[in-house]
Amino acid sequence: MNVVIVRYGEIGTKSRHTRRWFENILMNNIREALVSEGIDFKKVEAKHGRILVRTNKAREAVDVLTRVFGIVSLSPAMEVEANLDKINKTALKLFRRKKRELGIRRPRFRVTTRRITKEFPLKSPEIQAKVGEYILENEESEVNLHDHDIEVGVELMEGKAYVFVEKVRAWGGLPIGTQGKVVALLSGGIDSPVAAFLMMKRGVEVIPVHIYMGKKTLEKVRKIWNQLKKYHYGGKAELIVVKPKERERIIEKLKELGKEKYTCVFCKFMMVRHADKIAKDFGAKGIVMGDSLGQVASQTLENIYIVSQASDLPIYRPLIGMDKEEIVGIAKRIETFELSTLPEDEIPFIPKHPVIRGSWEEFRKLYKAVFGEEPRKREC
Repeated sequence: MNVVIVRYGEIGTKSRHTRRWFENILMNNIREALVSEGIDFKKVEAKHGRILVRTNKAREAVDVLTRVFGIVSLSPAMEVEANLDKINKTALKLFRRKKRELGIRRPRFRVTTRRITKEFPLKSPEIQAKVGEYILENEESEVNLHDHDIEVGVELMEGKAYVFVEKVRAWGGLPIGTQGKVVALLSGGIDSPVAAFLMMKRGVEVIPVHIYMGKKTLEKVRKIWNQLKKYHYGGKAELIVVKPKERERIIEKLKELGKEKYTCVFCKFMMVRHADKIAKDFGAKGIVMGDSLGQVASQTLENIYIVSQASDLPIYRPLIGMDKEEIVGIAKRIETFELSTLPEDEIPFIPKHPVIRGSWEEFRKLYKAVFGEEPRKREC
């Protein structure tokens, strides 16, 4: 294999000028990913709705590039001159290799062809028939268009043929760096890493912020962020840790007032306050949280409303309509689930009966009792 064919999805729906901008960012992210993983490559170039990565480490490159957002699928391929004899011989060679890998004596196969540029004299169905016939003549096999073990792909453009037998699915989305920056609150639980991941998938650079809860939890969050960074090509941010000074004051005052039930809402409100300041310092355009509606007491509509008043920036909650099973499924796929279930520091100030439907008016009074001033109301 001497090239990787990179296919993108919705980037191709953009206008020519915008598409070129997206392609350039995607190519930069591809180069960054390959360099960071120590994979040598000769060139990364965009051609006719494809990106070609020229490398003699095509399989290794594919493993890395599946984690680059904006890519829909990849194929390690052989680039040869676009003549039928070379296409046939290359297709047979790759077919035999795949047959050995699968360990199937008489595999079912099909050939698919796409002429991206039209200078080749035969049409796609004719090429498919010729290549399929050549494989049948030289290797024990049978054609099955609908239920096949091996698919031989041929793409032709600018006098070259790209022959492959694998199409590896990637995450899709948009390249990181095309949609600005956000601050993502990382707690160490299962949900917040998935929320950050989904924002990355939409082309957003994430600035991770952790509100300190103890050494064990911090170490856990560092491991989670190191895993998320494997998808963050195009982003430069490192974990920011905030040690809030106001926590003891809040806990003591709420206890004195007999309003410990508001502790969790207060803590989340102050988390967003810290995230708001960091976001404005970094020029970020919003804050990301891992809330899923109704999952815990602090994630009811009423309590989410209160917490949202802590910032005048947009607060993004990509998990809001997901259930736990869906969230866990994504966490397992991106390999943050096991990290999120590692031991962490116990939080001694969680109330036995947290408020489920908090009142903004009551919260304002409690806030004034704690800090001596009204909370700033979010401007919509």
